[in-house]
Amino acid sequence: MANLSLFLGKIRPQIFLALVILGVVATLGIWHDLTEVTVGCIAGIIALAKDVLQVDSAPASEDDK
Repeated sequence: MANLSLFLGKIRPQIFLALVILGVVATLGIWHDLTEVTVGCIAGIIALAKDVLQVDSAPASEDDK
């Protein structure tokens, strides 16, 4: 249960919201045959996910303990 509270403490709502919005725009781009918009949104999702994974996998500092 401690691991769950540690994970929930790391969730950043602005990143989650950005991923959701990019996903919605990418879906709309698919429906309307806007390939460039869809590819751009998917690239944005990948970049945000990569950034989140890098930050979450970084070693914890002494201040976080």
